[in-house]
Amino acid sequence: MDAVEAEVGGLGSDLLADPCAFLAAEHGRQRALLGHLERLARRAHGAAQPAIAKALVAWLACELPLHLTDEADSLMPRLAAAAPALVVRLEAEDLALRDLRQKVREALAPIAAGHAAPDGFAATALAFAQLYRQRLATEEGEVLPTARRVLDAAAFDAIAAEMRQRRN
Repeated sequence: MDAVEAEVGGLGSDLLADPCAFLAAEHGRQRALLGHLERLARRAHGAAQPAIAKALVAWLACELPLHLTDEADSLMPRLAAAAPALVVRLEAEDLALRDLRQKVREALAPIAAGHAAPDGFAATALAFAQLYRQRLATEEGEVLPTARRVLDAAAFDAIAAEMRQRRN
């Protein structure tokens, strides 16, 4: 039997011209990946599971940290004056998300290698997915609208330039 490979396509760099649109589109991709994670947590065996686990490991190791850096280093500092309580709240949530993300990534490794899911994988994966879905809702309901309201074109250009630089 041929090896199965799972891929989730990236976004076009043209979207970076509007950082809020790029981040929102990334959130859509992330929801799809969270759906895969939730399905894997509920059924961590089967022919496609190693490929899905590998794709999720790559997302958690490379793509998600890049996205989080875009928000933490480029967007949030520019929103701190306009929405200090929101920024502080999200920074506190980041610690819990970082810990869960690492645990999920470590638990996915044996699944990606074709082994059984470790004990506690389902609970950890589902907890991460739930917390991260809440984070996405906050970002789309509060962060991105605040950014669109308070940031000017120069700030958006600077954010876009920083995001492009991270991807080169």
